[in-house]
Amino acid sequence: MPSTPFFSVIIPLYNKEIYISGAINSLLAQTFSDFEIILINDGSTDFGFEIAKKKLSNQKNTTLLSQENQGLSAARNNAIGKSRGQYIALLDADDEWLPHHLEQLYALINEYPNAGLYSTGYSLKKSEHIFHRAKFNDLPKNFRGIVPNFFKHSLQNCVAWVGAVCFPRKVFDDVDGFDPEIYSEQDTDLYIKIALIYDVALDDTSFSAISNRTQDDNMSSFSNKKHIPKLLYTYKNEELKDKHLKKYMDYNRFSTIIYFKLSSNQKLAQKLMEDMDFNSLNFMQRILLKLPNIVIKLLFFIKTKLKLNALKVFKPNET
Repeated sequence: MPSTPFFSVIIPLYNKEIYISGAINSLLAQTFSDFEIILINDGSTDFGFEIAKKKLSNQKNTTLLSQENQGLSAARNNAIGKSRGQYIALLDADDEWLPHHLEQLYALINEYPNAGLYSTGYSLKKSEHIFHRAKFNDLPKNFRGIVPNFFKHSLQNCVAWVGAVCFPRKVFDDVDGFDPEIYSEQDTDLYIKIALIYDVALDDTSFSAISNRTQDDNMSSFSNKKHIPKLLYTYKNEELKDKHLKKYMDYNRFSTIIYFKLSSNQKLAQKLMEDMDFNSLNFMQRILLKLPNIVIKLLFFIKTKLKLNALKVFKPNET
């Protein structure tokens, strides 16, 4: 009987053939080696799965799965169901880890063994030469420890990002995993479910994960937002009891309204604006919501072209 690995690294794959080699290379370069790999192909129509199979053909503790396209939540849930590790670490097929990533998480777990979610510092890759280090609201530089309030400190960049986190298997089971009904906010939903119950540990003394945002600023991608996400209504009762969660959810509503304005879906933008507290937002955010769609699109084009960091827009007035 093979020994239980410390980490199970979950890699969902859907049409990422130009990125998957980089993700796998960064995983195989880890200084901490007690992990298994579970890669699941979610109905890709390109050659990404063939590339992955070739690169992992000689690797021990590797499981390759393939299924008809079911979406990211189902893919991750199915892969985690086949895994054996004590802790689950997530690596998307277009992201990368620095060599010390798993070692940094391992040290954090040993120091804070009772947390439900662990995260490292991360960087947002806007181009081959432009990176923006994630910044967390009202947390001191180089913070390491239990985060005082996950929602308060996630108002700029989220304390947890999918490529930077891991969590105990039991915690994942306790919160019922990823919600398959959520189209593109399943990561945020998982973090909320965990943070409402468990402590969150962060080591931001260095960054060890790179989030690939070179494709995020594609205007056509916003056409996928055809309805108000389920996530934005899921925690209404909890918001009444937690002002920091309320503000965090209103920030997510703000972002979704901007997406609707970018896709000229004024009806959904207006509906969502009626359901949020504008007092949660700072002055610049409130101004943006009042601007015509064409001006929003122009500002978005400028931000994208110049690879600007929008953190100042999200910076709260009060900490």
